[in-house]
Amino acid sequence: MPTIVVYEVYKRLKKEKGEQAALEAYAQITRSKLVPLDDALALTAADTSLKMGLGMADAIVFTTAKTFSADLVTSDPDFKGLDGVRLIE
Repeated sequence: MPTIVVYEVYKRLKKEKGEQAALEAYAQITRSKLVPLDDALALTAADTSLKMGLGMADAIVFTTAKTFSADLVTSDPDFKGLDGVRLIE
């Protein structure tokens, strides 16, 4: 899981549900393998963003999943129809 997910989940949950909920979600996230954003991944994500019209964070998440041959499970409709994505509606 890319570390940018930590940022996105923590920020959203803290705003909507409070710090305790955000910290609990963070604790769950850290049970997964966290992948830092390095130069190679950043460049590939930038190319993905340009090619697919994804925003920065979405391109990083999508590219990280592809790089590690992982399925991307999300409720974010921005990923709808993309290969390797399982959308939870």
